[in-house]
Formats: sequence, structure tokens, C-alpha cells
Amino acid sequence: MGYLEFLQFLPKYVVGSLSAIAIMGDSPYDFYEKTMWFFRCFGCPFDGLLHSLIGGEKVSCCLYWLSSNYFKLKNNEDSNDNGTHYLKYRPFGFYAMKLNKDDKEQNERINKYVKRCTANLPVLERISLFITSYYIIFGVIEGVSMMYGKIFCEEWAYLPLLFSWTIPVIWKRGKYGVQVVIDPKLVFKNIQIIVDENPTNKFPFKKRVTVTITALLSIVYPWVTVIIVYFTPPVGYYCRSKYVTLICVIWSFNSALAYFWHIKGESDLIMSGNGWLHVWFCTSGFIVAILVLFLGIFTGYNTLWVDYFGDACDLSSIGCY
Repeated sequence: MGYLEFLQFLPKYVVGSLSAIAIMGDSPYDFYEKTMWFFRCFGCPFDGLLHSLIGGEKVSCCLYWLSSNYFKLKNNEDSNDNGTHYLKYRPFGFYAMKLNKDDKEQNERINKYVKRCTANLPVLERISLFITSYYIIFGVIEGVSMMYGKIFCEEWAYLPLLFSWTIPVIWKRGKYGVQVVIDPKLVFKNIQIIVDENPTNKFPFKKRVTVTITALLSIVYPWVTVIIVYFTPPVGYYCRSKYVTLICVIWSFNSALAYFWHIKGESDLIMSGNGWLHVWFCTSGFIVAILVLFLGIFTGYNTLWVDYFGDACDLSSIGCY
């Protein structure tokens, strides 16, 4: 297969959809860890969506990448360390806490460090977000409309459907334009961040509900694509439906696993479960990336399905070659 022929095999909306994962998988780490985080978000939608829940404040976006030993809890009766003690879990998501507003000196130092770690997105990058959204949204519209039309063999726009769950991340990135460009662990070396205990419990309850809803969406929503593929003419559970099912199984299983581990408590974002969970999610993401790449290449070329998966994928009897 030549280079130009390969470009014909890879529709533009494939590139547009994959860029959404690149946006969601952005991190302040070095190249190796950044690549691993990209694959982790590719293999576990919940992790990528959880980051979008922290809002657009630069302080929250920056502190999100720190482990629990950077934080101390105020107003703990059992503590002998000036009314504070180290947190067991990171104060985000299910265990969300707020910064202590009374410590002005601390907040000034935090703001100073945050400015060093963060930057605003340039205008061109914000425009590129709209292009990515365009490919996904119109790809979704095209994919849904195919359910109500005749058999259409030349194109198959279900990759945008698969990645439509990234829209909240793209929207947040475009709206707030906050980017963490320096690893906060390299900057927040000599500071302990004091957080409040939230005695009313209203704030953590709201966050826990939001996290749970996000988990349910990341587990259930990908299967909408399988349903649409099934009911698109020719109606049936054919090779493409089975192929998409495999991707959705990986996403749903990993999202459920990540959610339960998040509830259990995370002391470090990367070293969850002594690092084995991170390795599993990254490996899953690499597998999903390969599956998605081949799914894009096979788009519109039914002979490839037969060549690689056998006569069970042959649709020539209904006019697709």
C-alpha cells in the first residue's frame, strides 16, 4: 500500500477524532510520562473525564497533579501537629476539599507557584478545538442519519461516535483555556498545602454525585455506538458491531475499575495500586489505539474486513464491495 493510498484509507474525521484524545491526554509530565498518560486516557475514559470535573481555575488545574503528601488537613482533633495532619488521599473528586482561605500567606505562595506552572492557550490552539469538535459533531450526525437511510457502503462515520464522550473535555479546554505546562511536583517542593475539613459536607457530597454520574456515563455511553452500528443497514450484529463492541468492553471495564479505585482512595495519580493499575490502563490504551487505527483504515473498504476476518464479514451479497 502506497503513502497516497494510505491517506485515502484514513478519512479526515479519523484524524479529527484522535486529536480529541490528544487534548484530553495532555499532561505536564516529561515526554515519556506524557505519552503514558495519553495512552491511559485512551484506555480509560473515566480518568480523562475526571480531570475535566475540577473546573477551569488555574489553582485546581495545577494542584490536581500533586500527590496526597503535598496536602495537610486543618482542624483535626486527633492531630498534634498544629492542628494539621497529612492527607491519606488526594483532595479531588470523591474526596474533594477546599483550600484554607484564612492562610493568606499560603495562598499567595500557591498563586505564585501556579503562575509558573500554567499558561493560557494561544488563539490558534483554541481554534483547533473547534475544528476537532466539528469533525466529531458532524460525524455523529452523519452516523445517526445512516440508521434511517439506505445501505451506504462507501463511508462509515462511527469513529466520531466512539469519541463523542470527549466533547466535555474539549469544551472545558476551549472555554477556560488553561494549560499546565510545568510539572507542579518540580515547583511545589517546599510547601505544604492546607485544606479545610468541610464540616457541612455539602461540597464533597456534590462532588461525589458528579463523579458517580461521570463514571456511569463513561461506562454506559460508549455502548450507544454499538446500538447505532447494529441498527444501521444492513441491520444486524456483523463484524463492525463486534469490532466496536471489543473497544467498548475495554473502555467500560477500565472505567468501572478506575471509579472503584478512586472511591477506595488515591494517594498518587500515577502510582495507583503500586503502579500496576497505571500500567494496565496504559497497555489497554495502546491496544485501543491500534484497534481504532485499523478501524479507520478499514472504513469504506469491505474487502479488507474479509481479508483479515474471513467470509463472515463479506457484505458483497447486499452490494458492498
